[in-house]
Amino acid sequence: MPSICSHMIIAKEVAKRLNINSDEFIRGNLLPDIIDLKDSHHKIKKSVYMVPNINYFIKKLDLTSELDMGYLTHLLLDKHYLEDYLSNLYPNKNVFLDGLIYKDYDYLNHLLIKEYKLDTEYIRKVLIKYDCNISKEKLKYNINCLGQNISGETYYLKYNSFSEFLRNISKTISEELVKYANKPN
Repeated sequence: MPSICSHMIIAKEVAKRLNINSDEFIRGNLLPDIIDLKDSHHKIKKSVYMVPNINYFIKKLDLTSELDMGYLTHLLLDKHYLEDYLSNLYPNKNVFLDGLIYKDYDYLNHLLIKEYKLDTEYIRKVLIKYDCNISKEKLKYNINCLGQNISGETYYLKYNSFSEFLRNISKTISEELVKYANKPN
């Protein structure tokens, strides 16, 4: 799954496109990675990766809730990242198994924060206000990732193509959210 910075970039871009101005949307966007539930992503096997089952969550979420819209935004980014981005770059390889992709995230986070002008202090303040069943350890880890400034050579992800993916997928995710929110149950 992509890093917290990627999720926060998509949250920012989608919120701008859909005119959402809500801390709840930002919190919902990180919730799948920090909630204390086994099926926070309810993954199904798709080729090399376990991909979030969007249809499962569409039935469970209240898409009039900005928190739930943020949650769905997170899952949609995970789905597209695995199915459209990584699977195209590495069609028959699970790049998470050797752990090197996490180092790529460490190296790319500060560049992404700078390019997309993420207000990491605002994000930190929003994220510490959870009042549901979350893992405080996972929350702390994700918040700490926002402050990393580590440089190095990436192994799997190349900055320009990854940044371009994020720019393009924010439009797709915005369109999907509108479609799902307007779809009758």
